[in-house]
Amino acid sequence: MSELATLWLPILLSSIAVFFASFLAWVVIGHHTPDWSEIPDEGNVIDFIRAQGLRPGQYMFPMARTKEAMADEAKQQQMISGPWGTLNIWSRQVKMSRNLLQTFVFYLVTSFFIAYLATLALEPRATFSRVFQVTGTAGILAYAFGHVPNAIWFGTHRRPMLMDVVDGVCFGLITGLIFAAFWP
Repeated sequence: MSELATLWLPILLSSIAVFFASFLAWVVIGHHTPDWSEIPDEGNVIDFIRAQGLRPGQYMFPMARTKEAMADEAKQQQMISGPWGTLNIWSRQVKMSRNLLQTFVFYLVTSFFIAYLATLALEPRATFSRVFQVTGTAGILAYAFGHVPNAIWFGTHRRPMLMDVVDGVCFGLITGLIFAAFWP
């Protein structure tokens, strides 16, 4: 645990750097902007969702939860003809400060576990390239690939998934560079 305590600076700095890299990707460069589309006639769609009384949660359509529902001819036709998709109803309005804080905490926890892994895999006087190799790889795995199974199963389109992987590779490389630069 004392080895991990010596890594407080790269843990903190990599979290801050990835937080700002994420900001650059989303706000300044804006390469995620094309990943989202506006629903035509949004007001009526929102009114319809509200009228259905949908509680916060994740919804899939068409959905057949039981064998009986799957056997229903109308449901089978919906399954064949589509449209197919998911709908995520949030429990509350987005609050930028809360979401930014939670995002930073995620980066901090991720950097902590990368540091923990590094203490298991590396010696205290490891070379820059070896530290970069181990922590950069761990960062890429943490940031680039965790969402892929959900993207496969729940229909994330290729471009947003690819952009998330590109971001994750960049975040992992940033993390690796910082850990390598500040390795004890």
